[in-house]
Amino acid sequence: MGTNHNNTHPNAPPDEPANQVVMYNRADDGKLTLVGTFDTGGQGSGPAVRFAGDGLGSAHSVQISDNRRWLFVTNAGSNNVSVFRVKKDGLERTDVEPTGIFPNSVTQYGNLVYVLNSAGEGSITGYVLNKHGNLTPIPGSTRTLNANQDSVRPDVLFNPAEVSFTPDGRHLVVTIKDGPFAGALPNVIPTGPSRVLVFGVGYDGKPSENFTQTDLNNGGSFGFSFDRYGNLLVSLFVGGPELTGSVGSFRINQDGTLTPITPNVPNGQIDTCWVENNGRYAYTANYTSGTISSYRISKDGSLRLLASVAGLADDLPGPPDKSQGATPLDLRISKNGRFLYNVLPGSGAIAGWRINRDGSLTKLGEFGGLPDTVDGDMAPFEFGFGGSPAGIAVD
Repeated sequence: MGTNHNNTHPNAPPDEPANQVVMYNRADDGKLTLVGTFDTGGQGSGPAVRFAGDGLGSAHSVQISDNRRWLFVTNAGSNNVSVFRVKKDGLERTDVEPTGIFPNSVTQYGNLVYVLNSAGEGSITGYVLNKHGNLTPIPGSTRTLNANQDSVRPDVLFNPAEVSFTPDGRHLVVTIKDGPFAGALPNVIPTGPSRVLVFGVGYDGKPSENFTQTDLNNGGSFGFSFDRYGNLLVSLFVGGPELTGSVGSFRINQDGTLTPITPNVPNGQIDTCWVENNGRYAYTANYTSGTISSYRISKDGSLRLLASVAGLADDLPGPPDKSQGATPLDLRISKNGRFLYNVLPGSGAIAGWRINRDGSLTKLGEFGGLPDTVDGDMAPFEFGFGGSPAGIAVD
């Protein structure tokens, strides 16, 4: 779990840490025990003025390798990515490599690692991972995205949100939120139509020179995951009626085009920004509603809403001076498909649920150890000091 801490602001206290990773052990019943905190060697973004609880505006800013040996963490405030060797009793940092500007998502397939840089025109850039946990940049692997963002610090309402390899490693997928349609919110002008970009990946590990773009009607394409057949499940944070959230499912064709399966299934919640699945069921984190929604995934990749509110992130009493609530962010499901975990930056905790046979959730608890964000979901400084926890990887 990444703290996304930043300590470079002039008003930062002298003991304010830089970016860190908090590690937990999971018991057989799914409950978590804190192991320790480990420095990334870089800086997080810290809280943002628009959404203090979500300084990155992204998914998969922390990623564990397929073989569970390595952990990758983006450092948006210092423009680099860290690598850790995963041990039973902790993490050992093995490398910190420069990236583009404001890296906020990372993905891995085999010995290939790609980072999403979300400032300016945005880009993805690739690395080769060796057996010692060191990254070597791949010459000629950087591709720009036409993201239309601020050149240094993107607005998390609009910026590129996630990069991930498809399960077969043949494509790289990127989402760009772009914001709701013009006039939906006062003084908000979208930076595009809400886009999904698909690159082919060659035998040399490099992306295709050009991407295939699918526009999603300013639905706010944000986090995504793949079902057991490789279909793309995308959260649309303003895809539903009256700026509520939804999820869409799509088939990725060999040429990078998307075929809609169930392109927009609303859930009635606000800010549906993250979606993960265990093959049978998909779950979303709804930032402003403070809830988890659940969906059933059919064999053809179609989605059916099970419960608008399958779980609550705000069901435990919090500090009386915290008015923004838990602000649930990134989700992950354990490799065995039995447990769901959710980052709660507003509470400084991770929430855990057991996934039942029928897709319903039983809450296991909220496990502390993270920094919490400032009150009211509004930071005093844009990308100022402090923590804005984001990113979670689960074995």
